[in-house]
Amino acid sequence: MRILFVIPEIFGKAESYTRKDLAYIGFPSLTAAVIAALTPADIALDVVDEAISPFAGPENIALCRDADLVAISLNMTYKAKRAAELARQFRELGKRVIFGGVHVTSLYDFHRERFEKEIAPFADAVVIEEAELVWPKLIEDFQRGTLQKIYRSGRPEPRDIPAAKHGVQDTRAFLVKNSVQATRGCPFNCDFCSVTSFNGRVFRTRDEGAVILEVRKILESVERSGCRGVEKFSKSFVAFVDDNIAFNKNYFARLCLELEKVRSDFPAFRWGGQTTLGVIEKTVEIGGRTEKLADLMTRSGCAAMFVGIESVSKASLESVGKNFNQTERFSEQIGKFHDCGIMLNAGMIVGLDGDDESVFDGIFEFLVKNKVEISLINIQIPLPGTALYRRYKKEGRLIDDDWEHYDGRRVVFQPSRMTPERLERGFFELWESLYSNVSIIERLLSPAQICRALKSPAKLLQTCSRVRMNARYGEIASRIKAARFSGR
Repeated sequence: MRILFVIPEIFGKAESYTRKDLAYIGFPSLTAAVIAALTPADIALDVVDEAISPFAGPENIALCRDADLVAISLNMTYKAKRAAELARQFRELGKRVIFGGVHVTSLYDFHRERFEKEIAPFADAVVIEEAELVWPKLIEDFQRGTLQKIYRSGRPEPRDIPAAKHGVQDTRAFLVKNSVQATRGCPFNCDFCSVTSFNGRVFRTRDEGAVILEVRKILESVERSGCRGVEKFSKSFVAFVDDNIAFNKNYFARLCLELEKVRSDFPAFRWGGQTTLGVIEKTVEIGGRTEKLADLMTRSGCAAMFVGIESVSKASLESVGKNFNQTERFSEQIGKFHDCGIMLNAGMIVGLDGDDESVFDGIFEFLVKNKVEISLINIQIPLPGTALYRRYKKEGRLIDDDWEHYDGRRVVFQPSRMTPERLERGFFELWESLYSNVSIIERLLSPAQICRALKSPAKLLQTCSRVRMNARYGEIASRIKAARFSGR
């Protein structure tokens, strides 16, 4: 038996990301690696990620013809139309098609009428929620000819989450080549976030020993490859894709202590993750002593953190239930990350209900003043399954129901304090300005930063890498802005 696992992507539009963009800013699919781990060893699994390999080349078409079953992972809402298009093609070739992912679960649980219209006609079976508890049964049912329409997994216990089967997908094209997951779920319940509707609010932690073993296997593979220099540092970086890896500070402390040991065995190892700004100020009692999480992160090789700042306005944060972010402490907390040598990627959102036209200048000035190295800026997206979507729908504020536009670069709702047109233009102007040459110099190349960079080859390499990343983001922002507003 042979299974084809497909991750759809959208290209061909002037304002879309290109494959080169996505390889630079994206991650290899951890979902594919987990599915591979759950698939019996006597079953072949091929992976096609359209971010790297479009489903039009002869090799991919051949993979489809050889497959007995095709699985489509639909985690991002904006890819829904493309997923349906692919499913239609696969079924015309006589293939049985399986759908799963965050978007599929959101439609099934919260927007059943759209599920019946947009997913059900193209799927022979659908996996709802996480796959660990149902994927082996689905394969067994398929082999017996008793495939069911719906497989609802529920929440697997940490012991049921296997180590990902790294290597199932060619990750060489990605800037970040390795991803691992230590925890699932998020106890916070931000209105705009789809995490709680899919992974739940119970914070689940995998055994740290199992996580460390997975990291070590990745690094051992790098050692066996014989690569050196910059290539070795690139391949030795591991991204933790957890939504808030440090929520349970005791677990996180234990994990950091183990990662510190990993780093002693693999000096090129560095890691990044996602958390909140307040983590940098926390302490923990462990091993009979008090440790600062900041120190543990530094010693363990933490090089970068994505932090969901979202807004510098307390009113805007309150509008989406993110009151735990302390705006008055942002600058001090950012400074503490920088003192540890940890690069920040700040998640920022424009178009929250507290935002007026001053939001664009406010975010720009904040990020430049605090020398935030990278920022992922999006227009607010009322994703299906979220409290935000339900509230906007009740209030009659949804103005666009085309899922393809739910990508963070279009306005699909009526903002409360500006027009949709002003929000969209302001977003693109902010995006382009943040990654202008002047902004890059102000945020990354102050005399103090240059002095630190010159103290060691590693720090100089790190600084050069950050400058290149910003320059690349600037190219992307300028190109897409020009495409969006050409002819207007």
